Amino acid sequence: MDESQSMLYVLDTHVLIWYFIGSKRLQQRLKERIDEIRRRGGRLLIPTIVLAEALDIAEKGRVDFDFAGMYRLILEEPEFEIVGFGPEIFEEAMWVRKVQELHDRIIVATARFYGAGVLTRDKIILGSGEMETT
Repeated sequence: MDESQSMLYVLDTHVLIWYFIGSKRLQQRLKERIDEIRRRGGRLLIPTIVLAEALDIAEKGRVDFDFAGMYRLILEEPEFEIVGFGPEIFEEAMWVRKVQELHDRIIVATARFYGAGVLTRDKIILGSGEMETT
């Protein structure tokens, strides 16, 4: 894997929220990796499905955080990039076999489409072998 690919990751929902709020639930190695990517000009891809899940979590009060503030940061900081769920990601999702939960399947398909790793703590994604994980 070349340097540019090693600096391209998709963030899953919980990692994104925990990073934003500075939660102790985010493993130190994941926090350090995100910080390194941001420092070195890498790209952190945020699928729209992740934003939708984060909004749902915030609105239901499952985690108390400022969704609007997080969204503003994502829009303002150049290392964050929002990526949509279009036909190309849908077609990739049809080939993801070992991750059944729909949101996670879309996250994995996004990573595969972009040739990116995934920053996650999700055991199913981590154990799927569908793409690189951290």
